Amino acid sequence: MKKIALVVRVFDRHGGLELYTHKVLEGLLDAGLDVTVFCAEKKSNFSHANLEIVTLAEPQQKLDKAKRQKYNEAGLNELLKARRGEFDLVHSQNCPIDAPDLVTFHQHTAMRFSESGRELEALINKIKCRLHPAYKIRIEQDRKLCQSAIMRSFVSEICRQDYYKHYMPDALAARPYLILPPGTEVDLEAAEATPPVKLKPFTFIFVGKGFSKKGLDTLFQACRILKQERRDFKLLVVGLKNSLYNRFLASKAGIADRVQLMGFRKDLATLLPQTSAIVVPSKCEAYGMSPVEAMAVGTPAIVSTMAGVTEELLDGKEALHLKDHLDAAELAGLMAQLMDDQTLYQTLQIKGKEKAAEITWRRTIKLTLEAYEKTLQLKGSGLANGKA
Repeated sequence: MKKIALVVRVFDRHGGLELYTHKVLEGLLDAGLDVTVFCAEKKSNFSHANLEIVTLAEPQQKLDKAKRQKYNEAGLNELLKARRGEFDLVHSQNCPIDAPDLVTFHQHTAMRFSESGRELEALINKIKCRLHPAYKIRIEQDRKLCQSAIMRSFVSEICRQDYYKHYMPDALAARPYLILPPGTEVDLEAAEATPPVKLKPFTFIFVGKGFSKKGLDTLFQACRILKQERRDFKLLVVGLKNSLYNRFLASKAGIADRVQLMGFRKDLATLLPQTSAIVVPSKCEAYGMSPVEAMAVGTPAIVSTMAGVTEELLDGKEALHLKDHLDAAELAGLMAQLMDDQTLYQTLQIKGKEKAAEITWRRTIKLTLEAYEKTLQLKGSGLANGKA
């Protein structure tokens, strides 16, 4: 194995899927492989002697999301078509192409929120999946990717179950898959060199752009309960703009005096060690790196079991699991536990750091190289569509 085609919509170092792809790319190059990246957009200036970047030409006119999806798929397939014979393996990072050797799925299916959201949210998502052009195209593209690949990989088991439920009927259910979780890139040496001073009062942090899918509505209601119990705490919300509407949502929950809307922050690496705990009450999260990043610098995590990362975290020892992601009372109880139980808090700090140190990009690269070998074995055996 020498030459790899890596296909991604955006070649960048920012964003979950994009960072994953970039770190995998760096690892492949370090392992001595030649890599050609095929992408619709290029935003990274990364270069290497063994790296080629092929970018799709911009459309001549502005396209809506659905048309752009189709344009990217057709264009990337055309770029790959003439060169497939050059590569030992074609690896798609959740990017629609014809007949990939390996696909890594980073996000849940479009139908996931129809099952994990609240009643009205689920209904709206079901309608979008049936009627919205971009949703319908994505569903068909994901179905095609999942069914046509020689090997499928997923960032978590919960993500894999979602895809197999919707796209892999009984006749295809035995087709092989692997779990390839992401890593974290916290500067642990810097964190240890400058021990953080925790903010007062007890400060929770939430990181994410989505109010509903990330479960911020549940967190706001949990904070309302804590306030009614006359507890002294603050909540920092990173990723949500300090807009009139978002301030209204905090006021509606009765916690405007406890919430600080911080918008996008570049200093998260400095902010996380100063907070008391991170809360990740997601309703829909294929993996979720923010709790691991927090744990790595000594900030305990409360994480919904709807997030794939909980598959790696021992409940009550390395993190606290929110079992019912829609239950604000359960979440408030877990938050109160961290405020009241110093022994539990210190256990989570120590064990959480140890676990975070194991969730590395080095592990992701190792698993990816192993996935390549298994995919090539299947490809060469003629059992590409059979059992692993």
